[in-house]
Amino acid sequence: MQRDDILKELIEREMFGKDEYVILADGFETAFLGVTALKPARAIYSYWQCLDIIMQADGTDFDEAMDWLDEFINEDLGEHAPLYIKLL
Repeated sequence: MQRDDILKELIEREMFGKDEYVILADGFETAFLGVTALKPARAIYSYWQCLDIIMQADGTDFDEAMDWLDEFINEDLGEHAPLYIKLL
């Protein structure tokens, strides 16, 4: 799914209110899982898929990609920041 497709689906399914917004992470569209049920709605991504995307796009090894992703995740984007789930 592309970014525009994700936004279209979120809007059509009314997954967040008209006065709300959701922050999407650029480049991680294929790792997008959905949004939280609690308010404020937050985008949810698969941590492991994000890691794979970084390694494939940048040619970095596992440890470098994990360091970069962890730094990216820890940036303070406020209460609407995406969540990254480590699925078993």
